[in-house]
Amino acid sequence: QHPLLGSRSCCARRYLSGARPAAAAAAAQRPQHRRAPPGVVAAAADAAVTASEVELAAAASGAAPAPPPAAAKQSEAQKAAKDALLTWISGTKRGAAAPKQLRGQIEEAQVAVEALSPAELDYSLLEGKWLLVYTTAADVVPIVALDQELPLGLPAPVTVGNVYQRFSSVQQGSVQNIIEFTVPFLLQPGQGATFTVDASYEVRSGRRIALVFEEANLGQVRIGAGLEALLAPALLPRGYLNQQLLLALRELKLVFPFRSAQQVAQGLGVAAPYLLTYLDEDMLIGRASGTSGTFIFRRVSE
Repeated sequence: QHPLLGSRSCCARRYLSGARPAAAAAAAQRPQHRRAPPGVVAAAADAAVTASEVELAAAASGAAPAPPPAAAKQSEAQKAAKDALLTWISGTKRGAAAPKQLRGQIEEAQVAVEALSPAELDYSLLEGKWLLVYTTAADVVPIVALDQELPLGLPAPVTVGNVYQRFSSVQQGSVQNIIEFTVPFLLQPGQGATFTVDASYEVRSGRRIALVFEEANLGQVRIGAGLEALLAPALLPRGYLNQQLLLALRELKLVFPFRSAQQVAQGLGVAAPYLLTYLDEDMLIGRASGTSGTFIFRRVSE
């Protein structure tokens, strides 16, 4: 099963003048699984120098040094790392148009963000609606690639809109995976119909949750002018059958359960592990188990 479809005291002034290269060298030599982008290292060095200058100024004035530098340093480094990651992602059509070399660069930028994540996440930040901006999942990339033009310049048969994950609070433990799509001519542009996968989740560790998928739904159909003209032409009188057919399409809702009634009654289901490698106020990064890929989200308003 898949997390989307199915599945981190005072010193002399001359010392400060050497703090920037020393901090940068220390950051660059720190053992990592992947090399962080230069902008992230520089941001961390700048934050360290700024913190030292604040301490010196406080000591010179006789005031007690303020304790905030750690949070400020991390916030500055996080912003630089996230900005670099989003820059690499832009233009990839959520991963569908990312060539192999670019995917490697995105992976390095992603690891740089994940390296700034605490050992245990603040799960109170998980609740809300998250917009998918990039994925490498083998079963999701073909879906977001559906709206690319066909050979000979032919239009795509399906246009995929926004893809979301909506998490409830940890206490409620529910999550929805939402895919908006449309079929040109037949459905309304932008959001002609919605495919939703409902699941429950529970926290298993400081960074890992488990998903149990309940059911999939296809609904919220919005008929386009082309289809309506076919089913009930404006120049012909609309009979009872035409009206009922249009009504049935607008109220269409197909449900595909993942568990039997007996499994639901007994509380049984296969839990899919989902590793959350980064979470803050506006970014969520998850890695599915095995080789199922990675997902990068940005928070959006409801």
